[in-house]
Amino acid sequence: MKPAPPITGYRFDVFELNLRSGDLSKNGRRIHLQEKPRSLLIALLERAGETVTRGELQKRLWADETFVDFEDGLNTAIRKLRETLGDDSETSQYIETIRGRGYRFIGKVESFTLKEPVATQANQSQLSRGSFWLRWQGMATAAFTLALLVAAGMFFTKSLATHRHISIAVLPIQNMTGDASREYLCTGITEELIVRLGKVGEQQLRVIAPGSARKYANTNKPLEQIGQELKVDYVIEGSLQQDGNKIRLVVQLIHVEDQSRLWTNVYDSDLSDKFEFESSVANSVAHALSLRVPTLTQVDYMPDKFEAHDAYLKGIYYLSLRSKSGFEQAIQSLSTAVAIDPKYADAYALLANTYNLMGQYGWMDAETARSLGWASAQQALSLDPTQVEAHVALGVSYWNYQWNMKQAEAEFHKALALSPTNVDAHYSYGMLLMTESHFSEAEKQMKMALDNDPRSFIIRTNLGWLNYYEGHYQQAVNQYQQVLSENPDYLIAHSKLWLAYSMMGENDLAWQQYSWIIHAVSEPEEQIKIQNAYKIGGYYAALRMSTLRNDMTDFSIPRDYAFTGDYPGALDFLERAYQTHQGWLVFVPNDPAFAPLRDDERFKQIAAITEPK
Repeated sequence: MKPAPPITGYRFDVFELNLRSGDLSKNGRRIHLQEKPRSLLIALLERAGETVTRGELQKRLWADETFVDFEDGLNTAIRKLRETLGDDSETSQYIETIRGRGYRFIGKVESFTLKEPVATQANQSQLSRGSFWLRWQGMATAAFTLALLVAAGMFFTKSLATHRHISIAVLPIQNMTGDASREYLCTGITEELIVRLGKVGEQQLRVIAPGSARKYANTNKPLEQIGQELKVDYVIEGSLQQDGNKIRLVVQLIHVEDQSRLWTNVYDSDLSDKFEFESSVANSVAHALSLRVPTLTQVDYMPDKFEAHDAYLKGIYYLSLRSKSGFEQAIQSLSTAVAIDPKYADAYALLANTYNLMGQYGWMDAETARSLGWASAQQALSLDPTQVEAHVALGVSYWNYQWNMKQAEAEFHKALALSPTNVDAHYSYGMLLMTESHFSEAEKQMKMALDNDPRSFIIRTNLGWLNYYEGHYQQAVNQYQQVLSENPDYLIAHSKLWLAYSMMGENDLAWQQYSWIIHAVSEPEEQIKIQNAYKIGGYYAALRMSTLRNDMTDFSIPRDYAFTGDYPGALDFLERAYQTHQGWLVFVPNDPAFAPLRDDERFKQIAAITEPK
């Protein structure tokens, strides 16, 4: 008896997933899906109707990564998969969340088998051109990005004469090449175009930040809805395609209100003509920019060697993943970029930002993050004193790691003087002001950041944290719940909601959030211990069990002590954090959770770190 032929795909509703090619199609039309969300979908389809636990997904999809990476990556993969399928976590028709356990595919699924395709000459040529593409892509990316800016610049130059403000979003360029390894190229082109458009005219042109634009990758939302959510007049859509030796970037500028295409540009290149193409486009664009866009008097610095820019684009992509392994890969790529081109200021600035984030997430010890981030930011500014992100990174280093509020504020002011709409500068400055209890100015800065990054979960969550610091706990709860209604798996919002409920004395609601957090970030053995403590002694018993941990990077532990009334335990932990120079201590002095400690001399020493020096 012959064995049954292997399953080569699944169908559900209007979707079809081809396991052989990895393609997902909707109503017969291919739609893009990244590697992790696709692997997640396959895992769920294979066991449709059954609960697939988070532990099983970790072993299958993140076998070589840390537990923290897995949680962050799984939440992101679930969100992207739901966006691609047009699924909603509250009224799901495909993926059901089994709280505290995992996920289950609940749609009707049909498997199918395809016949083996016949190899073609085109298939063979696809395999043989890899190294040729690698050499070409780094050089062509800058040409593509600048060429897009020519068309956009010509349009906006005319429009700015008759409009006071224009707003635009650059939606993530879709990778339609069929090669997932080129995803970073699409991300890099998108984010570079956003940065460059932002320099066209900051007083008149509002450009949505990459973080908010990134949330519309592979989205099925209509442009009208995207325009309303981002509050923009125009969007730029693009796709990267390949046919044999031809590479093509198709870009359109669309007026959201009536869906009209104001211009469409198609950029083709034969890989064999890569040098001629790069030279002709770059030269014509530089000339066009100097004539058409007065605020851009020169083209930004570009490294002589394409390998440096290619590594920089990979750094942008890996940093956007917001995971431990992503940050580590970003550091590796950006270090490669500056090793190839030691004059690459933008790469140094992004490297400084990555080190700072590694320290803030607790994925690198504070002293290492401080020293490496500081050195990278200083190197960037020695090469280019106008490098905005380097000033922001230096400000964060002064604030989080050196506890020098005056110098940090000075760096944020320098960044905003150079780029008045810079999201990172407004947000970081707002957070610093919050830690100093300058709440009104902090809210102003954070809302200015939100104006250009309206879909940012972190900014919206920390606006709620600002309400918490002011003692407006119900407002904070409302803000967190709004974020969680859009992203139910957003860990930071759950953590801050736990704080607010604890301060309100809503222990049952606080436990619901705390239990969710423990399931999300703790090992199974620790989860069991804390759950058992809650069953025996209630909420405070569970918190006391949590204080047995000794992780200096965990900002929640001293709050566990404080909420249970163990103030000496809280002070002991805070003193150890002070001695190891933990960056999160800047949030301690004015946190309402520590109000009972403020007259203690030991606490006063710690609280002094946010005082102007």
